[in-house]
Order: sequence, then C-alpha cells, then structure tokens
Amino acid sequence: MNFDNDEESLGFINRLLERLHQADFINHGSKIELVYVASGGQHVETQINIGTSPNPPKGREKGVKAKESFNDDTPLSALFRENHHEALRKVIDSWRPYLINEEKATEALSLTHFEFDKDQIYSNKVYRDLCELDALGALQVSLSQLAHYLAVHSNLSQSYATLYQQLKYYRCEFV
Repeated sequence: MNFDNDEESLGFINRLLERLHQADFINHGSKIELVYVASGGQHVETQINIGTSPNPPKGREKGVKAKESFNDDTPLSALFRENHHEALRKVIDSWRPYLINEEKATEALSLTHFEFDKDQIYSNKVYRDLCELDALGALQVSLSQLAHYLAVHSNLSQSYATLYQQLKYYRCEFV
C-alpha cells in the first residue's frame, strides 16, 4: 500500500498500530512492514517491522498464555452477563443429557466442568450454542478467555488454540 507520505497518513498508520498493540493483536506469522520514504528522497527514513521484535514485552513471551480470570471452581455462568443467565441455563440444560458424570442435583448455572459424551453430541453443537449467546451480547469476557476456560473445564479439546479457532469459526455464523 502506497501513501503520499503526508502527515495525516502517517498519523493514521501510527494510530492503527497503537490500537493493534493495545488489542494484543497477534499477526500469526505474517510479516507486516511499513516503510516511509521522505518526500522526494531516495532513502528509507523510517522502517517499522511488526511481529519481529527480539525482546517481546514481559508476560508476552512465546508460549505464555494470557492470565485467566477464573479458577477450577468457576462456573461457566461467571463468564456471561447476568441478564443472559436464563438463556445460558436453557443451553446448559440442553447439554445435560450428553454430560458424563454430571450431578443432576447441581443447578445448571453452578456447573463448573463439562465432560461431554462425544458419541452422543458433536463439539460443534456446543460451539454454536456458545457463539449464539455471544451474538446476543451475553459473553462478558473475550472469546479467547472462553476458549481458555473450555480447555480447562471441558473435554471439547485440551488445546486452547483449537478451541479458539473453532469458536472464531462458528462466531461468524451469528455475526
């Protein structure tokens, strides 16, 4: 992309880069390179390489997961807004026939672990249910945090990355 190297364009690019950084944007291996050539000049005045920093910020080293805002006893309902708990209750109740070792006496919104009988229910049903709630504005945490929660609290997948990709994929159906 070529800009006219004016101050307005550079300001726009700087604001965009700052927002990407604040949103914890990860470029997934893609190299983003911006080159600014001074007006009428033949040399590169500024070159910015994104994603190639030799010293990532502390806590963002490769392989370090984002801090989770839940523990082993956190119910799924804690990740959703209270005004959507009734819809979440209905979804969890629809999963109950497919849960293994689930305590029937436990209230749906208090459940903390979800071990699904994968011979009876497909994972994509669960992803769709959660993404449908997300489309209603029910989720009060990021999709990334939901994926972390499910990796720890369910048998859908032990891989955070897989869960996150699946949730992102099914989220598109409801946007």
